[in-house]
Amino acid sequence: MTDKPQRISTRERLRVVDQSVMARVNRLRSRSVYIIQATVGAGLAYWVAHVLFGHSQPFFAPISAVIILGLSGGDRMKKALEMSIGGIIGVAVGDILFEFVGQGPFQITLIVLAGLIVGSFITKSPLVANQIVFGSILIATIFPPTEGMGGLDRAVDAMIGSAIGIVTIALIPNSPLSQARREICKVLGMASSVLSDVSYGLRNDDPELIEDARDAVRGTQSNINSMLDAAKSGREAAEVSPIMWASRRNIRSLERILEPVDNAVRGVRVLSRRAMVLSEDHDEVSKAQLELIDSLSDILQELSELYNHKNRADVAHEIPEIVSKLRKVGARASMGVVEEQSLSAYAILAQTRSIVVDLLMVCGMSRESAVASLVPTSAHPAFPSEVWSQQEEREERSERESGEG
Repeated sequence: MTDKPQRISTRERLRVVDQSVMARVNRLRSRSVYIIQATVGAGLAYWVAHVLFGHSQPFFAPISAVIILGLSGGDRMKKALEMSIGGIIGVAVGDILFEFVGQGPFQITLIVLAGLIVGSFITKSPLVANQIVFGSILIATIFPPTEGMGGLDRAVDAMIGSAIGIVTIALIPNSPLSQARREICKVLGMASSVLSDVSYGLRNDDPELIEDARDAVRGTQSNINSMLDAAKSGREAAEVSPIMWASRRNIRSLERILEPVDNAVRGVRVLSRRAMVLSEDHDEVSKAQLELIDSLSDILQELSELYNHKNRADVAHEIPEIVSKLRKVGARASMGVVEEQSLSAYAILAQTRSIVVDLLMVCGMSRESAVASLVPTSAHPAFPSEVWSQQEEREERSERESGEG
């Protein structure tokens, strides 16, 4: 039986996540593979362009490699191609315009204008357009054609760097699961803290605490985006690198829970807003509703810890226990827990039920089974009821006691 997780306030959670020394160490550790990739990729790209291709100043090769390795969100092979195309066109635009207008502040203005017009006309990709402008500026300022290197050499350097970047991803892959798991841990932990603060604020008639929690949870969208980007990058690394091919199944399993994690955090946001309205109106929620919110806060914290450095054996052991807790919350989340007839109280109950469904899906249940775990609030529920029963409670207690014996 797992210990009850320690609750952390939202502000304390933000301090730990963003500002503590340990957070900075973890951030450095999480970027260690990228640091190695960029270091090796830049040096290798320069060596290939300089030694194998004989280019005297292969500036674009290491720059292109680092840019490709620094991209997030997946589709880096497509972006590498786009950047190569942008580099080629940028080199051409810069060479041509330099011959006609020369160097100077006014000339740079014309070169940027021409680069953006050409880029916008050719493609809707901002990466290509920006690369055209960057290439044009570099050629018109730092590496003009008079320095000796031709436009074709510069374009080849851009392609070399892009190709080396992809090869580096394949040979020195980042863990396709670790970064996404860290982001899931972070957003679930934040949601747990917000619910804890909401419960405390409702108990003690403290709307300011609820408002702080509500404002804090608004900032989690960047973490959600990081979580989605990390999953995409992990999937791409597993596709590109033969070393990671065996992890494809685990990546697909992780991707399936991203949407319910996102939905659960959104549900926490809505619940915190309704709690704020209820507190401002000086309405109250019942003790039973507060206990439901507390239970969800504890479960979110358990899930957060589960995705933080827990191995597959721990997950296999703890997920069934968490599912049981969620089903018990779903069985208690009936219309009867709302004692004061206020819209906000019913809205909080509705969001509580939605969060239960989302977390059950995070644990691997289908939406149909998750919804069926809720005590019905309709005379015609969409799915046959599978609400936690007293019989299951007795069976679980019996199994626990026999295991302890």
